[in-house]
Amino acid sequence: MVERAGIYFRRRDVLAGFTASLLLPATARADDMPSDCAPIGVSGKTPVPYKPDPTLPVRVRKSAFELSKSEVDRLKAAYSALRNLTKTDPSDPLGWLRQGYVHCWYCGGGSNGTQGEEIHGSWRFFPWHRAYLHFHERILCKLVGDDTFALPYWDWDSSGRQTFPSVYGDPDDVSNPLFDMLRSAKPGSIINPQVVSAPIMNKTMNSRNNSLFMGSANSVGAMENSPHGPVHIWTGDTSLQNANSDMGILATAAQDPMFFAHHGNIDRLWSVWLGLSPTHKNFDDKAWRDHGWQFYDENKVWTRITISQVLDTVTSLRSTYQSPTPKPIWTFKPVPVAIAAAETAARTAPPPLVVASNQGQAIALGTAPSTKTVALPKERARMMAMASASAPQSYLHIRGIQVPPDAQAMFNVFFGLPDASPSTPLSSPNFVGTVAVVAKSKEMHAHVHPAINATFDVTGVLQDVKPNSELAVTFVPIAAAGQAPTVSTATYQEVVIDHNA
Repeated sequence: MVERAGIYFRRRDVLAGFTASLLLPATARADDMPSDCAPIGVSGKTPVPYKPDPTLPVRVRKSAFELSKSEVDRLKAAYSALRNLTKTDPSDPLGWLRQGYVHCWYCGGGSNGTQGEEIHGSWRFFPWHRAYLHFHERILCKLVGDDTFALPYWDWDSSGRQTFPSVYGDPDDVSNPLFDMLRSAKPGSIINPQVVSAPIMNKTMNSRNNSLFMGSANSVGAMENSPHGPVHIWTGDTSLQNANSDMGILATAAQDPMFFAHHGNIDRLWSVWLGLSPTHKNFDDKAWRDHGWQFYDENKVWTRITISQVLDTVTSLRSTYQSPTPKPIWTFKPVPVAIAAAETAARTAPPPLVVASNQGQAIALGTAPSTKTVALPKERARMMAMASASAPQSYLHIRGIQVPPDAQAMFNVFFGLPDASPSTPLSSPNFVGTVAVVAKSKEMHAHVHPAINATFDVTGVLQDVKPNSELAVTFVPIAAAGQAPTVSTATYQEVVIDHNA
């Protein structure tokens, strides 16, 4: 552990000790990859079931752009106290370092190859992060002695708020406990439109069902794909070319206080999406609702909370969101209830159409746009049957996406536009969505992370497929606006179209 002006930096365990500290130049940056981020002091402990406390006030989370001076001061005091816990005792499970390790443990693990349950790439993403925000926030409440303390959120989906919030970088030095020296984004940095823009948010917030928006047991959801992943990558490196700590690496992302503002907005948008339509619902699946995780609460009690306990934020978690003042950059277009009901009921459809497959072997994505096609009219009858009233929803599945743990990937997906490029506007009707994979770690390690499956609604573009043409699915790897990445190590196994989300 190295201290520099009140900010504490990780060092690889093998470098710990007096001798190593003598070898560290005064200007060097300490290693930013945890070795072992397993929960500390839990061996043999039986977790205590979580119980809501109805006597607590409801904490109101506000936009980081709308905090009063006293709220900013309180936020900085909370994170200063959190950092001081680590300074006093690096093994304190409530301290800044160990709080960051909570995310590391559940999101790929440290460099020693051990990790907890993976909570990315599936329907576990939303509820786990909500629980994490809750326990982290309650720890900060106790540190400042104020049960009304609430984490702010960065509403990058609001008009005019694609600029990095100044409170997290003003002053832009280590005297600010909200500052992160490894962060590429600075106050005044404006998010790349490939990361957050109206077309991206329209796709995400208009997801028709919970499997599309939240993911499924084995598929990533729209929000996690984008803008969640791209904002992580951009904050770590605004050029989008490199997997940089802290935010651009899942193992270190929660070492940046911005992590909690970013995920606060994602959590807020989960609630917003549920309120947009009566057809937007959480899963009824009992296995999903009964699933849970362990966290240290503000009193250092090892606590288990289930997904069912995080669904009612006011009653169970005692938190809510104050809506931001500006209007969102996205527009919701409700699906008529009759159509939504028909889509839910429809189950008869032709067999899946395989657009690309290499018999279970990896297909390299590359750095340049690539297109997979199926000749028509050979497959036209099956495609038109998929777009018929008997199966009104059609989905594009990209399965088996893999990226080395120390690498990232971002690519846009276009349907029926084989000449798509990094400069193709996302307002194109052929744009169906973005796949973003945030790097797990700063370095290669032994354990292999599960492949990612992504699903997109292509009902509208499929219905526009013309006779005697080719069905084309185009992948466009992206970095900064209009640019391709310099390196790509991403692969996938198959591309399939069918009627099941």
